[in-house]
Formats: sequence, C-alpha cells, structure tokens
Amino acid sequence: MGRIQLFDDWAERYDSSVQSAPEFPLDGYEHVLEEAVRLAQAWPNMAVLDLGTGTGNLAKSFSALGCTVWGIDFSPKMLAEARAKVPQATFVQADLMGDWPAELDRRVDRIVSACVLHEFDLATKVSFLCRLAQHHLAHGGRIAIGDVAFPTVIARKEAHKRWAHLWDEDEHYWAADEALAACERAGLRARYTQVSSCGGVFVIEHEKRH
Repeated sequence: MGRIQLFDDWAERYDSSVQSAPEFPLDGYEHVLEEAVRLAQAWPNMAVLDLGTGTGNLAKSFSALGCTVWGIDFSPKMLAEARAKVPQATFVQADLMGDWPAELDRRVDRIVSACVLHEFDLATKVSFLCRLAQHHLAHGGRIAIGDVAFPTVIARKEAHKRWAHLWDEDEHYWAADEALAACERAGLRARYTQVSSCGGVFVIEHEKRH
C-alpha cells in the first residue's frame, strides 16, 4: 500500500508539481508528452491504452484526437482526477505488473505511457514490453513511451553526478543505448528521441509475430 498511498497523496497537486518541477527529473515534462503523442501517430477511432495514466494527461491528448482511450493506474485518487479530466475515456484500477481485469483483455492500436516505467529495472521493462507486444498490441500497432531517460549509460552516469541531490536510487532511469540493445535482443524494434535534458521518447514495434 505504500506506493499507492504515495501517489494518492500526490494526486491533487500532481499537475501543478510537474509544471513547476526542477530540471531533474521532469525537465520538459509537457514537451516529452507532446513528442510521445506525435510519435505515436494515432488518428481518430484508434484504440489507445495509457499505462500508468495518473491524472490523465496523455489520455486527454489522445481523446482529443478522437481515439477510444483506456487508462490503467493503481492509484484510485489519480484515477479520480483522470475521470474528471477525461470523462469520455475508460479508466481501470489495476497494478501494471499484476493481473489485469477482463475488460483490458483486448488488442489496441497504440500503447502509450508517460513517466512510469522508470519504476522498474531494465529486465522487467523489456519483459513487460514483450508481454504488451505479444498480447495487447494489434498488428501494425506501436508503443510510445515518454519517460525519464538519457541517450547513453555514460550520459546517465554524468546526470547522476550532476543531480545527485535529486536522484532517487530506487528508480531505474532509462539509458537509451542499453535499452535499445535489450529490446533488439528480445525481438522488439525500437528507436529513441531525446527531448529534454532528462527526458525522451521510445517508440517500439514487435518484429516477431506468433
């Protein structure tokens, strides 16, 4: 319950806090989300699944494009904010890494996420992405992930020194070079775009169709 309570407590002030955040870890937050939306290349009537939807910022953007949007999050208070912001979307309370309810047992055209997957180590990230690609992504679909990320492992180490006083040692910020290599080994075709000093967007497609 600790993590859920943390995000419940953050829910009402989340949007204002990300807009006024220091340079790390949310520098360019809005630009990262905008780039994730652009690179997702969604259009009206597409089905979109927003992972860790939080207060619904990504969900709002895709709904505005005319997409049918589902959002998943484990925080009931974050979901309450999202439902108020995007009433036309469907929001479901569940743990990303746990069992999902039956209503999410579907394939969608786009899977998106913002500032969520850095909670998990690289092996868990890649395993999760494979699960999404194999079981939830429609043929020809894509995954767009905006998150706290750096272009290389070396850049991440330099950032760690620069922002040591802000760095959360329990989180697993992306390094694009190692992440792209791990995705390739897993059969996922991925590319990366750096957006801000500590944020970027991954676009992932599945090469192995079963």
